[in-house]
Amino acid sequence: MRRNRSLKTLFVFVFTGAVVCGILGEILSQFKGMEWIALGGVNGYRELFSLNYNPLIDTNFLRFGLNLAIRVNLGSVVGIISGVLLYFVT
Repeated sequence: MRRNRSLKTLFVFVFTGAVVCGILGEILSQFKGMEWIALGGVNGYRELFSLNYNPLIDTNFLRFGLNLAIRVNLGSVVGIISGVLLYFVT
């Protein structure tokens, strides 16, 4: 009998896999001979998407802005795939 699966569980598996394996990929890309993990990006990552609203509010005592960037390396891609596989196996 199949268990009831939720979308939140899938998101947790994918997000956790991307973060953990992305950090591992960033660490490994610093070693000589392992630069290919960075997929040609800078500091172990390649930036796929960037949204920058800086500053939205700027007064003398308060500055508010919004930055959003999606950066991946080979480790985070492997983490996303393994998160999806773990979701369907469990």
